[in-house]
Amino acid sequence: MATINNKKNNIPRRHLLSGSQARQVLNELAEKDATIAREIERLSSLIFCDVSVEQVASSVFLALDGIDIEECWNASGKQRGGGYRDEFDVADEMIMEALFPFKHEIDVFYQAGEYAAEQEYLHGVLLGIYQLMEDSTSDFFENYMEDYPDELKQEFIDKWKNRHPNDADGLQKLNTFIEKHCPDWITEGAEL
Repeated sequence: MATINNKKNNIPRRHLLSGSQARQVLNELAEKDATIAREIERLSSLIFCDVSVEQVASSVFLALDGIDIEECWNASGKQRGGGYRDEFDVADEMIMEALFPFKHEIDVFYQAGEYAAEQEYLHGVLLGIYQLMEDSTSDFFENYMEDYPDELKQEFIDKWKNRHPNDADGLQKLNTFIEKHCPDWITEGAEL
């Protein structure tokens, strides 16, 4: 069997690059050709803004539903060297830690001016919280998260509304999403 030599066939050789090396190649290509620069920008935007509501919801659900009640108990109570940590304070910290990556990602979209992706990601977070209310069987949820879903939902919605106070279309999309996917959150005459 003959070995194919890429150089003989004039096929450019591709090297496995690190993320920073790949960025360097893209930057150099963009500097050399404005058309390539625009295409890099277009493709980067498509990839960056490609948000799957279902994947985000699943990730939120797993992050919150996967909090281990034993870890909470082990981190609370009497502490070495004195002092005491309340189990509810520890639970609160664990919930906030689990949600941090999702809050951060929403902030990244907002800061990049990618408001449609920000809203899609928000929809995924809200759906994940809603699914947690509906489907969680964890002891941690049962013991420490009774009021959290409603509080978290409202915190995420209020932050979005504060960032987009004049976005009537976005608010309508948010309301429509909640009506369709989180029907138990809709109450007569209630405003998000």
